[in-house]
Amino acid sequence: MYYGNDKNEKILIIGGNVSGLTAASQARRNSPEAEISVLESGSYISYGTCALPYFLSGLIKNIDELFTYTPEFFEKERNIRILLNHKVIELNPQKRELLVQTINSSEPSVFYYDKLVICSGGTPNDLGLQIPKSKNAFFFRTVDNALSLKDFIDKNSPKKAAVIGGGSIGLLVAESLSKLGINVSIIEKSDNTLNDYENEISGILQKVISTTGIDLKLKSELVSAAPDDNGLIKSISINCDGSLESFETDLIILCAGIKANTGFCSQTSIELGKNNAIRTSPKLQTAYSNIYASGDCVCVKNIITGKYDYIPTANNAAKTGRIAGENITGGNETFPGSVGTRVDKVFGLEIARTGISIAEALDLQYNAFKVTESYNSHAKALPGVEQITLTVIIDFNSQKILGAQMIGKEGVAKRIDIFASAITAQMTIDQVYMLDLSYSPGTSTVWDPVNKICGKAKLVLSKKRF
Repeated sequence: MYYGNDKNEKILIIGGNVSGLTAASQARRNSPEAEISVLESGSYISYGTCALPYFLSGLIKNIDELFTYTPEFFEKERNIRILLNHKVIELNPQKRELLVQTINSSEPSVFYYDKLVICSGGTPNDLGLQIPKSKNAFFFRTVDNALSLKDFIDKNSPKKAAVIGGGSIGLLVAESLSKLGINVSIIEKSDNTLNDYENEISGILQKVISTTGIDLKLKSELVSAAPDDNGLIKSISINCDGSLESFETDLIILCAGIKANTGFCSQTSIELGKNNAIRTSPKLQTAYSNIYASGDCVCVKNIITGKYDYIPTANNAAKTGRIAGENITGGNETFPGSVGTRVDKVFGLEIARTGISIAEALDLQYNAFKVTESYNSHAKALPGVEQITLTVIIDFNSQKILGAQMIGKEGVAKRIDIFASAITAQMTIDQVYMLDLSYSPGTSTVWDPVNKICGKAKLVLSKKRF
């Protein structure tokens, strides 16, 4: 069934990455005759930011390997026009028009639409210091960022680098730079890396980082970084747990988190929430009936809390993009929400989480507690056995699992998905404890670590008196 069969209908998509391209493709399936165009502010489409550090380190040799599809594929195979280097600077819903800046013109162009899907993604936090204007300071969000940074490294052979931010991308960038022989300092303002993890999990990662030669500066915040007459920053000042410190550097990479790229919506009635992300209905519709939004620029429902949070993951981008593309062409689908599942592989460790933390659970008035334990990844009789450390957050009253986190060298990604499914299905600790999970000596133990941590939680529950 085709919903939007008006051949004159103009559908514009802002953003040419996962969410935007998924929305465009779904709209095309439903509306074969519509005129669909994707406006992308950068020079490339169809890639994942999380893979960029592997290009930086040289593990991925050719940047073209990062691209799932080319613009030519969309234009020839799906009749979707791809417009690169088209940056939307203003949205006027009343006139149904976009003001768009291109690199080929000093004056912005006007694009008209009948329907619009905003998939503009996220933009890096700049910390208000304007340091990316210097020649040796870089954001790390796009292919253009990665190419510029790699070109600088190849031409200048920096010896020291400061990575601002100890989150997922910051750690991956730091690891990549370290593999290139660069002395790296990580500046992180919280008291641990990956600060939305429990200390029992992130602390293991920090111990491993301390063995790599990377200087991890926690409770530290960038204060100043002024370029010299040649446009280079040679030293930076940080506030390290109340003390002012300065140190030399040849290179700065800003990885201090992201916010939604929604500045062009400022003159509209589109409601913005956390991190400037767009508030939509469950159908991804904005305050305007002909404008939908998806991906890293929107708030999504947190399945556990019922509140709308900023959860910018690739899975959420793809799913919300598909639903937005469906509904903009007459569909009636809803996005059920997210439990915020994610996994990273850094410094030889897999580290993953899903659901909410103990602090979040207590803030939300859950009668919550957590249990932590380490178990073998597979049968100890076989070589290569490693420890997996798990933390599970449970509500005492309902005995439902609210969150889970884990870290280890292998087997983490599979097991976090079990907990993500259990939380989504609102399973109790007893139900997960009795799950019939797969076993072979080379992949698990008879009682899988997932079963075991739930067994420990059951023991705690039997002794607890709240």
